[in-house]
Amino acid sequence: MAKSSIETCFDVVLPPWMRREARRLALEENPENGARGALISQKKWKPGRALRVRFLDGLPDVQNKVREMALEWTQYANIGLVFGSDPDAEIRISFAADPGSWSFMGTDNLVIPRNQPTMNFGWLKANSTETEISRVSKHELGHALGLIHEHQHPETNIPWDKPVVYEHYMRTQGWTKEEVDLNLFQKYSVTQTQFSAYDRDSIMHYPVDEKFTTGSFTVGWNTKLSATDKAFIATAYPGLKTTPGVTALAVGAAPTSAAIGAHGEQDVFSFSITKKGVYTVETQGKTDVYLSLFNGSDQLVAEDDDSGLDTNSRVVSTLQPGTYTLRVRHYRPTGTGQYSVSVKAGS
Repeated sequence: MAKSSIETCFDVVLPPWMRREARRLALEENPENGARGALISQKKWKPGRALRVRFLDGLPDVQNKVREMALEWTQYANIGLVFGSDPDAEIRISFAADPGSWSFMGTDNLVIPRNQPTMNFGWLKANSTETEISRVSKHELGHALGLIHEHQHPETNIPWDKPVVYEHYMRTQGWTKEEVDLNLFQKYSVTQTQFSAYDRDSIMHYPVDEKFTTGSFTVGWNTKLSATDKAFIATAYPGLKTTPGVTALAVGAAPTSAAIGAHGEQDVFSFSITKKGVYTVETQGKTDVYLSLFNGSDQLVAEDDDSGLDTNSRVVSTLQPGTYTLRVRHYRPTGTGQYSVSVKAGS
């Protein structure tokens, strides 16, 4: 399946006999994948999709850290990551498939047999630092969302010293010359990709040691999402903050003002959390509203009428990391009025 490597993410390419089915499933997932210039070789998930993620093995402490780090993508992309034990999970993570770290790209995950991993964290162990877990988990989840390696960006111009690079990766990774070409020198074309400006700080960039170039070009180990990563993934998966009728809430921020302006109207809000804990969702104001809280799979978590101050709604619940949706309506079908809503950690 994937090539073993030492702290170097290896591109996982589907074998020829799986590509036709992968293409069919990609179009079924998101019709936009039939257009030239769609995200990364037409492997983009449908925006708003709740992707199920299942750990196949690994230590619970490391699993929890991977989950916490990976969920940062959902703060900027209109995509959900629902961690659980669903046997039909689209993303299946192993720590033992081989010594390397890798992920299948975007909707290619759909064609992989359900009993096989689609992502591997071969070098994350009990003693791995949070910085290392952050770097690896965010990088591989980026691939699962369809992102390419940044050093293969269509507009890169890295002055590679190719003989030195060939010798190094063929000796230390066991790669062939063709595999070095595939993973380092080959660029994606402008018709294969939807892309932003080249970004040295991207979490998707390989480190580039100066000894591998003919000049002074160098890139270190990027360990967090860059500003361009955040802006680009929001463009690739739009809707988190801009979908009409859906308002993003920030945990711990001041209450957001809203209003039920017509009979039967329902307001919709979303928020994401990165750490398991107790959270309070509540409304404020003089309008008698009813609140319903749903998880990323649109399953009802809790609902309330008057547990808050006066006739306001209030839900206190232990929540897992993920993206949640609030639906607020007036208690009476013919009622209208102004209110505000907030989410905070703790009770």
